[in-house]
Amino acid sequence: MRETARRRRAAEAVMTGLRAFAKRCGGHFIVFGSVAQQRLSFDSDFDVIVDVPPEQEVAAVEFVEDLCRQHDLPADIHLRSQVSERLLARIAGHSVILP
Repeated sequence: MRETARRRRAAEAVMTGLRAFAKRCGGHFIVFGSVAQQRLSFDSDFDVIVDVPPEQEVAAVEFVEDLCRQHDLPADIHLRSQVSERLLARIAGHSVILP
């Protein structure tokens, strides 16, 4: 239970950082999976789709990686430019868009 609570706090901190980054660069992040559905467990990771202008993609991915590493939270990062419509349809209604 302690690890689940820690990961929940870590996910909230990561989401706060991503909101700030998205506001600065004009894009957004789509969080899905257990974080978005508030079903975190002791082994949850942070599932996110990076949807920012092409010139910001590398910086955004590195930002997510660094932020998750700082909070000891495994990340599963996808670029919107490379995500299938099938995945987007599957997570529709079960995701959080930041900001």
